[in-house]
Parts: sequence; structure tokens; C-alpha cells
Amino acid sequence: MAIAHPSPRGFTLLIAVVLASVTLSLALALLDVAYKQVTLAFAAKHSHYAFAAADTALECALYYDQKLDRFNYSLASGTVICGGNTVTVTFDNTVTPRRRDFTLPCAGGVGQSAVVRIYKQSDATTQIYANGYNSCSTTDTRRVERGLYISY
Repeated sequence: MAIAHPSPRGFTLLIAVVLASVTLSLALALLDVAYKQVTLAFAAKHSHYAFAAADTALECALYYDQKLDRFNYSLASGTVICGGNTVTVTFDNTVTPRRRDFTLPCAGGVGQSAVVRIYKQSDATTQIYANGYNSCSTTDTRRVERGLYISY
């Protein structure tokens, strides 16, 4: 009497399922790494846009502040040309320190790309805060803000 051996057909199916599972796991891991890299690249790029907007606004504020000091700092209103845009400067001489504000508009005039505040202290020191944005929409969930500060 001959002894029957089990058929090896199920073994091939088991190997195929294990290999497919390992391949799928590797693919998902690579996809996760790629997604994180894209997210970090997006954040870095838009952080740079916001920083550049703040830097531009700070440079305009420095030029404006020096020009204003040279002429007459007690003006009640004024404008500054920055990035090809004529921007209205608001003044508040009733508070100490005296404050000057202006906002750089986004392309197309919708929203703001940067906000600047200039403080003149009674001891003649000046503080300038410039905040730049990567997006003109205040409701954008990926809006990035970067700020610069200078004192002299």
C-alpha cells in the first residue's frame, strides 16, 4: 500500500501572498516618505516667499523712515512707494512711542503681502517690525507668516 503525500499547490499561493504583502508594505513606506518630502518642500518654499515679503517691506520701511526723518517726522499723513505700489502710511502721534503703519498689497490689490509698524521712541531710537505672508488669503490653511525686526 502506497502512502499519499499532500499536494504542494497551496504552498505556491502562500508564497505569492507573502511576497505581495512585503511589496505593498515597501510601496506604502516609500509613498509616506515621498509625501513628507513634498510637504516639507512646500513649507520651505512658501516660508521663503513670506520671508522675502517681510524683507522687502523692511527695506521699504528703512528707506521711508530715513527719508521722513530728513524732512519732517510730524506729518499727519503720507505715502511711500514700495515695489512699484504707492502705499498710504497711517500715523499715530498721540501715543508713546509714535507709530507709523503701512501695508503692502498683494498682486492685483487683493489682500496683503506684508504689514509694517515703525515705532519712534522718545530717546530717538527706532524699532521696525515687518511681517510678510506667502498668501493673500487670511483663510488659507497653509498661510505662512515670517517676521523681521530691526532697532537702531
